[in-house]
Amino acid sequence: MIKKIQALGWMLAMLVFLSACKDKAEKTSIKEESSQSGFNLDPRLHQTDSLVISFYKDPYGEDSLRYTRYYTQSSVTDQGGINALKDQLNEIFIKKEHRDNCRGEGKIWCFRKGRIFQTLYFSTRCNECCFVYLIKDGDFY
Repeated sequence: MIKKIQALGWMLAMLVFLSACKDKAEKTSIKEESSQSGFNLDPRLHQTDSLVISFYKDPYGEDSLRYTRYYTQSSVTDQGGINALKDQLNEIFIKKEHRDNCRGEGKIWCFRKGRIFQTLYFSTRCNECCFVYLIKDGDFY
């Protein structure tokens, strides 16, 4: 039970940070075809019934090749945590030519009926690099 509460706490904290980052993001003109909600990019996200979140233990350490090797992992089945993520997926995702040159803090695997179908990547360091992104057809959003 404590693990579930911790996982939900981490998830909600991460989503609050990412929401705050959205307000600090630089405003740019966006072509409509290059911006869509997360649900438009992958409608299966509506069907998410559980998540596995991995938080890298030292994403900003000196070893840029091994930082993803060590992580803490939590499962989320609570609808509150899943709905918090779905609120973020309602936001606009912008197609990028290249992924930003900054490190992620972890991954979120989205599941439906026990099967993984999408991976989201995140960073909550909003002063330097703040994102939730997914990959579709080889493009970063």
